[in-house]
Amino acid sequence: MENTISTLPHELLGEVFKQCASICSDAPIVLGAVSRLFRHIVYTTPPVWTHLKLDVGIGSRKPTLWFSMSKACNVDVQIDMARMGRPGYRTDVSETVVDVSTVLATLRLYTHRVASLYLRTDTQVQACAALAAVYSDIPPTCIALRSLHLKVAKASGSDPLPTFPAIPTITDLEITNVALFALPNLNLDNLRNLRIVQPLLSTPIAVDDVLNIVRFAPCLQQLAVEARIADPTATTRDNTSFMPQLGELYLRVNNLVALLDRFVIPALRVLHLRDLDGKRANASEEIGAALHRLLARTELKGNSELRVFELAGIKLEGSNLLRQNIDSQSTSRETSKTFRCWKTGFTDAANWANNI
Repeated sequence: MENTISTLPHELLGEVFKQCASICSDAPIVLGAVSRLFRHIVYTTPPVWTHLKLDVGIGSRKPTLWFSMSKACNVDVQIDMARMGRPGYRTDVSETVVDVSTVLATLRLYTHRVASLYLRTDTQVQACAALAAVYSDIPPTCIALRSLHLKVAKASGSDPLPTFPAIPTITDLEITNVALFALPNLNLDNLRNLRIVQPLLSTPIAVDDVLNIVRFAPCLQQLAVEARIADPTATTRDNTSFMPQLGELYLRVNNLVALLDRFVIPALRVLHLRDLDGKRANASEEIGAALHRLLARTELKGNSELRVFELAGIKLEGSNLLRQNIDSQSTSRETSKTFRCWKTGFTDAANWANNI
């Protein structure tokens, strides 16, 4: 019996090629050049064409080909404009001049097919312009976008920024180096998951800016913040934000207490905290007190079911208040919970976690 790859069912090879394309978006072209069999399978299996990456040197013909070959399937799109510069940059391929606006205009024809979009630009102005070119004045019924990832290489300065177009279909949003005050224009009514990433060398973000975004996302279920937080003395501590559907909270920040003191989260199930300034004096006591206040506000607003708690960056030695708050949580629920508190080099943390 012939033992070659050509004897495998075409459906199985199509699934293999689909997985290849999820790793390398140009896999359909590469695989199609191997043999007549591979080319037949690639060009008759629409899911193989559901990952489109547009980078330096890519002309306007590529998105047209991908959307054509993917038939009715939705497509995940990546656009890297960080090195593109201004429209009309030079390339070393057959299409010697690429007009970025032409590529964006092509994507605009397929907004009903773009399920996720990763956009990397040099500035936020470029990101706003690119999204506007694709989605401005498009009715929500013609938008399939659910996941949006914006990554800006350079933080915006003090110059005025253009606004983002409204894309109310977004449920998952991840931003890097993006000014938070501009996000509500996206229309966050259906947002479920939000991740905010700010490089450590960037300008710290204000607590009020984070709370403002949360208020514009009433359906938010998961929030992750990885950034430096500005001096909390510039905020109004009495102003809290009620997040009725938030179940998972991930914070990797400094000034951790300033954020925890502003949240009311009755549905909180998972809490991950990493204090970037955990070596300060009395850090564990401050976190313990903030956690106590958070849980107290939560109990007043609903029946919190905190099941997983992880804390990193804090030395637990002598932290009686922090231990008491976690112990009270682990004994006050009938449901099982996982509590971990670790910091490399602090043996007390491991011993304490084993005794919970």
